[in-house]
Amino acid sequence: MSETLEPTYEVMDDSNWIVPGLEIDCLHKSPSFAVTSWNCRCGRTGISDEKIQLEYVISFVHDGVFVLHSEGRSEVIDRTTAVLFNPGAPFRSSHPYGCSDHGSAVVVRREVLLDVMKHYDSSAEERPEALFRNPLGWDLSQAFLRHRLIVQGLTQGVAPDPLALDATLLEILGEVAKSSSPPKKNRHAAAGESSRARRRYVHDAQLILQKRFRERFRLEDVAKELYVSTFHLCRLFKEETGIPMHRYVNRLRLRESLEQLTDGAPLTELALSLGFAGHSHFTTAFRKEFGVPPSEVRRQASTTLLAEMRKSVS
Repeated sequence: MSETLEPTYEVMDDSNWIVPGLEIDCLHKSPSFAVTSWNCRCGRTGISDEKIQLEYVISFVHDGVFVLHSEGRSEVIDRTTAVLFNPGAPFRSSHPYGCSDHGSAVVVRREVLLDVMKHYDSSAEERPEALFRNPLGWDLSQAFLRHRLIVQGLTQGVAPDPLALDATLLEILGEVAKSSSPPKKNRHAAAGESSRARRRYVHDAQLILQKRFRERFRLEDVAKELYVSTFHLCRLFKEETGIPMHRYVNRLRLRESLEQLTDGAPLTELALSLGFAGHSHFTTAFRKEFGVPPSEVRRQASTTLLAEMRKSVS
């Protein structure tokens, strides 16, 4: 990352993507967008030094987990959540399981993002340097899938159709803009239980699920590790994340399946390795989450026609 806090919006300047502790590769660049892949190389599990991004960045995790410390809060970041960076906004990170996480990102010019945000947030123009209201994006299954297909095509050397690629990236921005508000949460905590304590329970549960999502386990197993009742844990988890725990686990499994679909393993074998009961269970969950069956995504990932991507995921 360059030393100045003044981002260059007229061109996608590679020097603005340098972030300490991250190895970043540019897969595609245009005047409006860049698509990058990143690998964590910070080398420590404790809280990092303060960092900033100099462009608007939407970052997706492909593997691993880290904790984002931003705006006075700490949030567990894994494959179920996108991180939305405003340029110049300070943040720190920590890595409870080591620095093995990697992912990809969309870097977008401010004018392009503002044009999209105005359709969903009438006050966006009042925040010209902080278009994202919140640092996290939820419920971005289609955006994750679209972006993952783009990254797979680019890393396989597919020459993208510029029109199709830009149109798909704009669709991703639209989904991010619509869902960038945090999930509604019940803040009426039980007597004597602070919001910080509630978040701590949920964060610890998320880290346990990140380790065990490939397994077939029971809710009681997680509750026992946290010394809390199953009812209390389920209630807190849904109130803090906006989704029930079983759906959260399924999202972790399905995001991981996107990493392995191109390996050629039979779908039944893949389903069982990720904790699903079988091929049918996996296919049903996949279609519900992404709108298409895994066989179609496997076919799409192997095509040389990136322009056809939008037909299979829209």
